[in-house]
Amino acid sequence: MKKFNEFEKVLIVDALNYYVANLETEIEAASKGDRNTIIAPGYYTMVKNELIDKVESLTKKSKR
Repeated sequence: MKKFNEFEKVLIVDALNYYVANLETEIEAASKGDRNTIIAPGYYTMVKNELIDKVESLTKKSKR
């Protein structure tokens, strides 16, 4: 299996951070409004952190 390079890792992590921030904002807004959500606040953040750990383990180590 090919590993990610540093650029690919940063791109994936930035995309995850952006997407999860928007999801968490939507969940927070829904919980303040009249809707109940199935997903608890913080759930997507937890999954994001697990995915970032997985991406980091699948990234080539830099030669420093």
